[in-house]
Amino acid sequence: MYMMRLVYHCKRGQSLEIVESLKALNELYTSDGCKNGRIYIDRMGRMDRAILDFELESIDQFYSVLKDRYAALSPEAQEIVDRLNNCSEEGYRELYEVIV
Repeated sequence: MYMMRLVYHCKRGQSLEIVESLKALNELYTSDGCKNGRIYIDRMGRMDRAILDFELESIDQFYSVLKDRYAALSPEAQEIVDRLNNCSEEGYRELYEVIV
């Protein structure tokens, strides 16, 4: 089992837009078999961050589904991508193996 974390550094004042996009993204990932999605916003440290983390069984399966989705994005998925790109300054992924 793995836990992936998507971290977005939002443009000033755009955290709520990113959170709405992450809610929609979490629904897509849940329909793809990912579990336990959670969304966070910062309270300490660097400001204007929004984070989505979720669990996945197989890295290969996750990226296979992701590759297929990006090859032919639905209008809804394209809207999520556009909002994330327009409302964030940068973002990155972290991947952890779940031990316990």
